[in-house]
Amino acid sequence: MRIYELSKELEIPSKKLIEVLQKEGVSVKSHMSAIDEKSVALLRKKFTVSAGPRQKDDDSTKLSKDAMQKEPVKSSPSRSKSRLSDKSKVSSEPISHKQIPEPVLAEPIEQEEQLEMVIEPLMVSEAAKRMGKAVNDVILTLLKWKIVAPKNQQLAQEVVARLAEHYGIKRATAEAVVKKEFEPLEKEGAGELRDRLPVVVVLGHVDHGKTTLLDFVRKTRVVAKEKGGITQHLGAYQANTKQGNLVFLDTPGHEAFPKMRQRGIKVADIGVLVVAADDGIMPQTIEAIEHLKKMNVPIVVAINKMDKVDPVRIEVIKRQLAEHDLLPEDWGGQVVCIPISALDGTGVDQLLEMVSLQAQLLELKAAHQGLAHCYVLESKLERGRGAVATLICQHGMLKLGDYFVSGNTTGRVSSIKDSSGKMLQEVGPSIPVSVAGFKDLAASGDLFTVIPKADIRRALQQQAQNAVSVSRGSQEGNINLLVKVDTNSSKEALLDAIYKLSKKSDVGVNIIHSAVGDINESDVELAFSTGTSIIGLHVKLESNASSLAQRRGVSIELYDVIYKLLENLHDRLEGAKEVEMERTKIGEAVVRAVFDIKGVGVIAGSYVQDGRFSRQGYVIAWRGKEKIGEGKITSLQRDKKTVKEVHSGYECGFVVEGITEWQVDDRVECFIDAPKK
Repeated sequence: MRIYELSKELEIPSKKLIEVLQKEGVSVKSHMSAIDEKSVALLRKKFTVSAGPRQKDDDSTKLSKDAMQKEPVKSSPSRSKSRLSDKSKVSSEPISHKQIPEPVLAEPIEQEEQLEMVIEPLMVSEAAKRMGKAVNDVILTLLKWKIVAPKNQQLAQEVVARLAEHYGIKRATAEAVVKKEFEPLEKEGAGELRDRLPVVVVLGHVDHGKTTLLDFVRKTRVVAKEKGGITQHLGAYQANTKQGNLVFLDTPGHEAFPKMRQRGIKVADIGVLVVAADDGIMPQTIEAIEHLKKMNVPIVVAINKMDKVDPVRIEVIKRQLAEHDLLPEDWGGQVVCIPISALDGTGVDQLLEMVSLQAQLLELKAAHQGLAHCYVLESKLERGRGAVATLICQHGMLKLGDYFVSGNTTGRVSSIKDSSGKMLQEVGPSIPVSVAGFKDLAASGDLFTVIPKADIRRALQQQAQNAVSVSRGSQEGNINLLVKVDTNSSKEALLDAIYKLSKKSDVGVNIIHSAVGDINESDVELAFSTGTSIIGLHVKLESNASSLAQRRGVSIELYDVIYKLLENLHDRLEGAKEVEMERTKIGEAVVRAVFDIKGVGVIAGSYVQDGRFSRQGYVIAWRGKEKIGEGKITSLQRDKKTVKEVHSGYECGFVVEGITEWQVDDRVECFIDAPKK
């Protein structure tokens, strides 16, 4: 019998059963471990009802004390304890709250600890934010290094590293930053830690069935509404299941959205890795595995699309998982693999049961009182609500009317909606909600912290100091773009993808301006004044802006699917490359008459003997063996009509720039410049 099965029978948490067995010298690893009849009998005797209520209570109390002596009390408001630090290094003192950095206000206190950041390609504005510097300061520093980079320009990794060294910023790994950011601590007034719902991130390659699985669990049809049949946003939902309430994060599987996937993992307690049985392990599956392992997130594997393949494919997938250090539990490992069909629901109940059991082992807790500390998953502009953000509260209670600071913006909570659209007065930990009341759009990944009303003025002053106007700089020869998208995460993903395309091309891309929201008249005016074209992803073109764009001659391209946008931009970059040209002879003619016409010039009336003459051609004229001149054809006529070409066997007249001394019997060769083969 497996431990979790006996746990349900005895109504005792799996963790307590494991502790008893380990104390008795029985080797068990997890709730999925199988135990023999002797061990089953031992546990039944230990927790039997016949021993009497008092005895059972005493045993439970004793077990609880033993557990506390064996390891510290575990409290992981945002994630499992095992993910915050190595168990061998955990302090023996109880932990009651998670560290959330306080908002940076005016006249900040000098920090003793050196700032740390991940060195990666970043926009100038994002680099300044992470380094705690004003954007103008960073731009001026770059100018001193002869690097012209506006606020929205992407910086290469080596430039970010140089900036970090210049400002004395210590290099850190992504995992270290996340651990520090989410490190628990005692917080005065946090209140008692209570159970919270588990947050489950669903990951996998594009089109492997992640959204279809969540549609079945939530009884919705989200996948039918998605453009291009792929997820392009980070979704957060609360679902009521037979196994209890769970919070799911649906992540995009397309390669253009790595930061969205990382953001989902960052706040998750458990990862469900969806692998299509007919496809197997694919590039984004491997990426998800690596991130989940780096963040120490427990993994449950859902082998999907079993309705389409032979059951033997299960073993193939397990072998592939083992090659990436995810050893299935029936092969002696720790990873639970559940074959499912998200389409008809086969195996989904068993998958949810495994997720629920894993959550029980993590003993997830958080403070349900005090000022709220939240994490921004997504932000966008919403008609009637203004700037809104999708948040997950990690500690405290978020209420209507609360004042808050989030990254470079502040505000007051004016409305709270849950994932089903229901209006709420307040919300506690783990519940994903859409919150309105932001002064400006919050950046995805920012911390959202409720602060006393008295601190708002200082927060506004600090943000005013960091404000910078939109840069309109550009570089000659590059393609200038103005980018509008529907959410901050989409903007982040698109700018990263454009930066990667630009690096691979000889032609650069300048992002003159990027923002969230529909394309308006101001965007068109900015594009016109800077010689820029506009691209929009998941946005609309306002009617007034459309008519203005036609008058101004501004090019606007709208897309619903990111990969189509990137494909077209790639083609545009390829077309803008400098092509090596070579001059090729295409025809030869002989001059038969010369006409000097006032206002037109000297016309060489000629007979094309071979090939053709083109209006775009370049000619070289010969008199015998002597070269008498060369130049570009400025006019080409046949039968008194201007033509593009004249072929052999026909007469024509042409005017050549720089040659006026024509004579009968002069020989003329025509050349054109064509791409070198």
